[in-house]
Amino acid sequence: MMRLSVAKRSERGGRERNEDALGFCANETLGCFVLADGTGGYEGGAVASETVVQRVLKHFSATPGVDLAAIAASIDVAREALRRARGSHPQFPDMDTTIATLMLDTERALAYWSALGDSRIYLFRSGRARTLTTDHSVLQSMIDAGIFSGELRGNRKRNLLYAAVGSAEVPARVVCDKPLVLRSGDIFLLCSDGLWESVDEETMEALLQQVETPEQWVDGLAREVPDPESPEQDNFSAMAVWVGEREEVTTRILPLSARD
Repeated sequence: MMRLSVAKRSERGGRERNEDALGFCANETLGCFVLADGTGGYEGGAVASETVVQRVLKHFSATPGVDLAAIAASIDVAREALRRARGSHPQFPDMDTTIATLMLDTERALAYWSALGDSRIYLFRSGRARTLTTDHSVLQSMIDAGIFSGELRGNRKRNLLYAAVGSAEVPARVVCDKPLVLRSGDIFLLCSDGLWESVDEETMEALLQQVETPEQWVDGLAREVPDPESPEQDNFSAMAVWVGEREEVTTRILPLSARD
């Protein structure tokens, strides 16, 4: 059975408040890891992101299970949580959030994931990055359709989303088609767009070769953000999940309850 090691970091950047939220719950065999990036005006984004993260984790803790039905249900749980939160906070009628959810079963060696918006989940296998999720942004859809051939990073229209948790309809390519078979040494990174916009995959890979723990890695990623206090710098957050053994790194096993 493969072990799990987790580290996370979230920074305000140059904004007045941090509207990212992230958390996880795990035991010796099952884990659920969630990251959200809120929008919606003064404090509304923070309420939206925190609400959906905690609700998805609470649901997983109450009904622990890792399969396609469970990862698909996480989207429904998040959407219902946001709907209720909007009703409870009429001052934030337009609050919304992205969400990225990773579920792992180390006993069966399987991983499932889902995402809405432009928060991402990466897999690093043998040190190389692979993006598991699809950005639901207008610019990414133009790239996919062959309409736009420029760079995604640095484009002013990059963060214009056509879907997030509060959208009227859920688009295609939100939940993985099939599980990924885990290998010992696999590493996952959940991150908000404020992080991946500032730190490219090549830098992520290079940093991974220089560290021994997930804590060192997420700290290194944060240090790579060029000007973290610039007014242009969005909130940036990262959560690293290491599967199996890596050198002499020890792993902390967590109780099956939602953890901040």
